[in-house]
Amino acid sequence: MNKGKRSSVPSRVLAMAAALAAITPAVQAEESSLKVDGYLRQELSWNLLNWADTPGYDDRRKLSMFRTTVRVNSEWKATDDITVVGKFRATRETKTDFLRHLEKMGANNYGSANGRGDIMDLYNEAEIRELYVDFPLGDRTKVRFGKQQVAWGETDFFAANDLVHGFNLTWRSFLEPANEELRKPNIMAKINVDVPELDGGVEVLIRPGWDRTKDIGTEIDIYGGRWSSQPYAGVDFRNIDPYDYKNKEGNYRKVTGGVRWSGVAKDINYSLSYLNTFYPSPILNASSTLGLFGMPTTPSGATTVGRSNTNGVAGDIIYPIVDVFGLTASGYSNLADAVFSTEIAVIKDAPYQILAATPTPISQAVAPGFDGIKRKDVLAWMLRIDKNIAATQTLLGTEKPLFFSMQLFDKWIQDYKREDGLLNSVGWGGRTKEHSFLLTGIFSASYANGRIRPEFVIGRDITYGGGFAVPSVTMELSKSLRWKVEYDKFWSDKWRDGTQCTYPNAASCDNSGLFGYFHKRDQLYTSLTYLF
Repeated sequence: MNKGKRSSVPSRVLAMAAALAAITPAVQAEESSLKVDGYLRQELSWNLLNWADTPGYDDRRKLSMFRTTVRVNSEWKATDDITVVGKFRATRETKTDFLRHLEKMGANNYGSANGRGDIMDLYNEAEIRELYVDFPLGDRTKVRFGKQQVAWGETDFFAANDLVHGFNLTWRSFLEPANEELRKPNIMAKINVDVPELDGGVEVLIRPGWDRTKDIGTEIDIYGGRWSSQPYAGVDFRNIDPYDYKNKEGNYRKVTGGVRWSGVAKDINYSLSYLNTFYPSPILNASSTLGLFGMPTTPSGATTVGRSNTNGVAGDIIYPIVDVFGLTASGYSNLADAVFSTEIAVIKDAPYQILAATPTPISQAVAPGFDGIKRKDVLAWMLRIDKNIAATQTLLGTEKPLFFSMQLFDKWIQDYKREDGLLNSVGWGGRTKEHSFLLTGIFSASYANGRIRPEFVIGRDITYGGGFAVPSVTMELSKSLRWKVEYDKFWSDKWRDGTQCTYPNAASCDNSGLFGYFHKRDQLYTSLTYLF
């Protein structure tokens, strides 16, 4: 399915806005209260290295992003009990020389008549981010209906329980500190019921299936654009495996939702949850027939799920629906003078790409992962410690204790068998292991009464190797003006060499893990934000 231009506002969202207006009681203008805020932001980024997969072009020091964003948040208190909230965002970018080159290579060309698409359709947008109404039902129940975001979990990085929504990683991959900017809002009813007798409350989510297709699942850059993973710059994979949002395994119209109990027990904040949702990672549903490059159509050796066969010649991209059982807990320790948090999720029948012992011809010709799907129960968990370190006031001259946060993540595959040939992702040869450990750390300091805030974020992939480091500084130039400068560094000893991974070895020529996807993708980023 073609993504289309992001600037259009879908008719169903307009219809929902009309419905919200209809159920909001008429009130006199002088009785209402309207609050408006937001920001105007200019962002720029430069490539710091020459990409390995743009032959004949020097990417180093090229401006990769020149983005202008305006965000407007409005809150209208229609009555003492009813509030209508709207959040809107519009983005326009300049087509840099670097983006022109990716466009010439074939980025975002799916569905184009001449094989040349407009790469700016990936980045320019104007949309209603959220539009909902809050109202009570009795003394204990509060309802929020409309397009909204719901965050379940204890981490801002590699979430275990925060799976209510997908994320748009074409915006800025996982480096964006504000998940609100990346998260894909959905049209839902959220019902909260207070139960003070048990020191807690129940939250129920019902997503009726009124969203657009592009609002489903985590979207990675398979279009060959600025955040495409090495070595696929300029490659729009939808030409051989387009999106399939109507697959029986994950039809975007299907009703989904969940229920969560949140409470306090002896100073421990905890939650228990159940969620029926779309698996966030895109999954390649391989074609059961082979007809690439003009070859006669023959069985491929893969089994297609949810359909008799795929729409794409090599497969389709789907987001299968899964059940997630979650637990979170957090509390303060006097002994350690720190806050400890944990997040645990049991994901039933999580889908994985597989690489068969004898790879299908499509995998041998294109990349590993076109051999089918296997489901496994997964126990995903996170442990975190947050601590303020007072010694930095003496050692580093910070005006207040340095904030330190360390998080350890793992995905533990149940009934793991090496011979299953599970892959971390389609397109790369890294085999999934029983445990996938990742460690991250955040160091955040403050100077000049909070007007200068340096931060250092670092991560290490313990299981597959590689990591990232992100030093940054945010400066408050005035009450309303913020300037941020950031360096994004990635490293890995394993990556996919696009010049060597050709037929018949394309399926088994690399062991690239997560940070191999970012090979040669280091960048310098800066933003100037005016708050209003």
